[in-house]
Amino acid sequence: MSTAQQPTDWNAWSRAAVEAMVAGNAKWQHDFGLEGAPKYHWDLDSATLTFEGALGPVLATVCLVGTSSDSEGSFLWSWANEAIPRQHGQALEVVHEFGREHQLALLTTARIQGGRPEAMECLCIAGRLQRALGTFIDQQGDVTLYFTVLHLRVEPAKEQLLH
Repeated sequence: MSTAQQPTDWNAWSRAAVEAMVAGNAKWQHDFGLEGAPKYHWDLDSATLTFEGALGPVLATVCLVGTSSDSEGSFLWSWANEAIPRQHGQALEVVHEFGREHQLALLTTARIQGGRPEAMECLCIAGRLQRALGTFIDQQGDVTLYFTVLHLRVEPAKEQLLH
């Protein structure tokens, strides 16, 4: 009997990645009281995203997967963008390596033509490969930033730190 592995259906694999990230987003937002539109602040240098949640400040460790530009109609991976702090590209090495290993141009091409759908697919694939809790997206003018959420914790209140 042959034990040859069946070829992977990459479309189905990608759809499963999207579904996992959508479910993960609902879970972490619920678990940390972040449903709705909480105030937030991200910092690329520290790779953090801080929310003002119902439970207090929630600190997320994030990876900026990439950015898209409406005017350019493309998605640029963080590992290919010199303006992005290096730790983001390093955190994406698992994604880049997976793309090289499986000859998936979507994961190895620095700039991908397309818009939000292509960027979302890249984001969700990265999230699946990084075993992320979910994703976060922010728009800054013409540029959309796509983050994976890798870790979350509620920050202790400042009063608790003084005791």
